[in-house]
Amino acid sequence: MIFQEEADRVMVSLVDPVPTENYIPSVDRMFVSCSEIFGPRLLGVILTGMGNDGSKGVKAIKAAGGQVLAESEGSAVIFGMPKEAIATGMVDKVVSLDRIPGEIMQRCGIGPNVADL
Repeated sequence: MIFQEEADRVMVSLVDPVPTENYIPSVDRMFVSCSEIFGPRLLGVILTGMGNDGSKGVKAIKAAGGQVLAESEGSAVIFGMPKEAIATGMVDKVVSLDRIPGEIMQRCGIGPNVADL
């Protein structure tokens, strides 16, 4: 799944995998496409999952000026994806699953400050 700009709107497209993709669907590919469109307005969130899918996408988000959250080890069922994202050194904040919605809202400028929750 990738995001593409068409005229004045953003469309989601399902595309065939490329030979270099280890994971299908690919979070990396989706995050890269989002970073190209949304740049510094993008907030990526890496939740529980296996492997390192998402770690390349995290780098693309940060290179475009966006922000990244990762789920903490304490709340992740499988800490593989968040761990690999954190290992890039490009995650802005590691947050337990129950705190992620408030953190997203704060970073999007809506709702109460996370410290108040």
